[in-house]
Amino acid sequence: MKSRERKINLKNKLLALLITACMIFALMPAVAGASDMPVEVKSVEIKLAIGSPTLTVNGTTSTIQKPYKQNGTTMVPLSVITKAFGAGLKLENNKIITLSYNKTTVVLTIGSKSVKVNGSPITLTAEPKIVNNVTMVPLRVIVSAFGATLALNGNAITIKGFKVATTAASTGNNTGGINSDAGKTQVGDSYYNWSMKYPSDLVMTYQNDNGTITEWSSVAEDSKIAIFIEDVDQAYSHEELRDYAADYFASDEFAVEKKTVTIGNLSFEKIISKSRSGWYYEYRVIQVDNRIYMAASGVKSENKDKLNGFQDILNSFKPSFAKSDISLKDITKVQNGNLTVTDKDYGLSVKLPVDWVRVKDASFPMFANKNGLMSVQISSLKENDTAADWMHRMRQKLENSFLPDYLRNVSESSMTLADGQAQVLGFEYSYDKKVWYKEYDVFFAVAKHKYELDYLYVQDGTAKGESLFTSIASSIDIDTNFVESNFSDLDDAEHLADLTVTKTSKKYGYSIGLPESWHGVDKDFEEDSVFYTIPFGSVGIDTFEETSTSDYINMLRNFINSDDNMKKAGAVIKETTTTTVGSGISATKIVVDFPTDTVPSTTIFYIFEKNGTTYLINYTVNQSNNTDSNRAAVEKVIGSFTFTS
Repeated sequence: MKSRERKINLKNKLLALLITACMIFALMPAVAGASDMPVEVKSVEIKLAIGSPTLTVNGTTSTIQKPYKQNGTTMVPLSVITKAFGAGLKLENNKIITLSYNKTTVVLTIGSKSVKVNGSPITLTAEPKIVNNVTMVPLRVIVSAFGATLALNGNAITIKGFKVATTAASTGNNTGGINSDAGKTQVGDSYYNWSMKYPSDLVMTYQNDNGTITEWSSVAEDSKIAIFIEDVDQAYSHEELRDYAADYFASDEFAVEKKTVTIGNLSFEKIISKSRSGWYYEYRVIQVDNRIYMAASGVKSENKDKLNGFQDILNSFKPSFAKSDISLKDITKVQNGNLTVTDKDYGLSVKLPVDWVRVKDASFPMFANKNGLMSVQISSLKENDTAADWMHRMRQKLENSFLPDYLRNVSESSMTLADGQAQVLGFEYSYDKKVWYKEYDVFFAVAKHKYELDYLYVQDGTAKGESLFTSIASSIDIDTNFVESNFSDLDDAEHLADLTVTKTSKKYGYSIGLPESWHGVDKDFEEDSVFYTIPFGSVGIDTFEETSTSDYINMLRNFINSDDNMKKAGAVIKETTTTTVGSGISATKIVVDFPTDTVPSTTIFYIFEKNGTTYLINYTVNQSNNTDSNRAAVEKVIGSFTFTS
């Protein structure tokens, strides 16, 4: 079972997205015992070592993320301490950690060196941080607060203390995952409508932005339970449900059992699999209406019998949520159809509809659904620059980049955000005059940084997109103090507009000056093909050894006139002329229109020859962006082409 998002590829999606995984904590139970009950105290001995993944608690060995030293402070996984001592854990705002141990309360903050023990402040030499999705904390301050002893012998660490006190009436097992929820024995999601027994020996280690994937793991990270939810648009057969589970297999994972099982009145497709890395997994899949539910368990073991330890939990899974059941803990992230999404690296919080997902591979916060896209970017504010000046520059760039028939209703306004007054550039644009997009670019500046919120949606004749923009903009909150502390000089693409770099090919004997704002996809100039994307199209340079210019032109013409994809795009040769390239190089220029392509475009080919090698420079520009200024920018680059040998 892969601990990542499943790739989604649904029809009519604007984007095929992978939802990024980010670490969150579950809430673990605090101590609750009647004062008149006898108290049971158990000793605990913990052994671990800096740089070693081995942990021993009262003689039982498991594997952890390796402890390390930072500024002379030993950092260990937080879950090791809470599990070993049975301490309660609570997380607020994804960064404030509260530990409860008998009558002691320890409050730490991820990224901060300030800690409070029973309200008294202490300054640490190293701050808690998340490393590889594991929260690492300073060992000594917690051990001291819990009244334990700490012995160091080189890299070896021995901790002796007592588990949290329990009453004789309690079960003696205080390693569950529910914080201050006495009597909560079940867990579920009221929005996605599922419930099951709480995996009390595990801790919630992952939940994605909208709650469609939730995972609990053991402290030793050798067992796990996960729930997966996905809405689909059709009924699945038994075999298709099994294939659905198999889509989650890792590359080294294979099925050892496939069958249908009936639990009560519910029928599940069940697969047990084994990975060559030593894990066994069990998947149970069921479809209710247009929603697929999958409950899965995994254990690192020599045989699949250890999966039996999770049968009670899997058997309890139901595609329903009883709101009146006081024993049921609701972990839904959806409130009134919206969810609050955070990006701690950018200090960002924003409310989005539940069907919006994070674009995993974006280097800055970006979210999308099938009809829209929203992103946030941060850059440095230059001296004497303002948000209004910035907006005016972006408007001029926009109007220079679109032909008038493809751009309409450009407007400027202002709005008040949680972080201050912002300037808003609104406009509508199209690539084919059929489908139109509405975009709002929101600009604001605070201290030494400027912020750009871009929101676009496909216009459908309703006011949904407009009202959603208002909702998103009013909910967005950026911790600008965090940004000022963690971001320094951060140039944006504006400063690249007038910069060029000369690229040279020794093998093919040429050089060309390219704008630094162009993005290289294939950029090895010693290869026979280079390719760059530009804001309004693409540019390529190709070389064909032992191919004459006339042969290549004939081949190109035949391809344009006969290829099925070319016909589908409506390819038509509009112009064939003789011209010059660069420093007087004679070339054949061919202009081809693609009026019925997905994005209608025009491609210009320059074809010339030297010493038996044919050179092809071509650029494609969207017809909506085929402005004088855009063409002139590319033609200037082509004019810099020169032979060096």
